[in-house]
Order: sequence, then C-alpha cells, then structure tokens
Amino acid sequence: APVSGSKAFQSIGTGLHERAFNWASAALTIGIGESLFTYVYLDPANPPTEIMLSWCSDNWEHRAYWGADQINYGTRGTAGRFYAGALPATGGWVRLEVPASAIGLEGHTVRAMGVSIQGGKVTQDKSGKVTR
Repeated sequence: APVSGSKAFQSIGTGLHERAFNWASAALTIGIGESLFTYVYLDPANPPTEIMLSWCSDNWEHRAYWGADQINYGTRGTAGRFYAGALPATGGWVRLEVPASAIGLEGHTVRAMGVSIQGGKVTQDKSGKVTR
C-alpha cells in the first residue's frame, strides 16, 4: 500500500511550516540510478503553494521542490534547490519522486529528511528510495 496509515503526520499553516528528523539509527544508502520519494495528501480545501523535501548527507544542500518557488533554501537550479515539477492534484494520495542524481545524492548515505510547506494543509506518509 502506498501509505502506512500509522506513521503519517499532518502539517497546516498560513506561512512556512516544517518538520524534520536527523541522526536516524538506520541510514539510507543511495545507489546509482535510484530515486527518493514520499507520499503526500494535499487538502483540496486548503492546498499549499509549495512543498520542498530536503535530505542531509554531508550537508542539507539536497532539496527538491514542487509548486511555486517561494521557499528560499539553497540556490535555484542546483542540487540544493531542484525544481521537480508542479504541485500534484489535491484530494488523493500521490507520490513525490526525484532522481537522486538531480539532488546530488547518488552514492551518499542519508540520515536525515525534512519537509517544508508553504501554506496549506499537507499529510505526509511513507518515504524511501526506489531503483529506476
């Protein structure tokens, strides 16, 4: 199933709101050709304008965003702020996915992840990696 239902968290706000974890006991080693993903549900009555996912390996300069370019982290057009596309449709679970190569994480080990949301209400669930 795309979502676990037991590990999801919900975030709501009018401006920038964020969640993150660091120093996970189980590291995630990213191989060549892999992509990182997370499942989100965007509230149709209160959608965000941008979602940014961040991962930390050697530093936090590994980010992808969907939607408007309003969260000013990293440098636009680099692995620190990679545009991954438009926001997905609201009202259903969708998978946000980004190639590890686009955010400089191929061959790296990740122990931290963050989600930054500009406005709106978003529920985030299962995250991980997949080989493409």
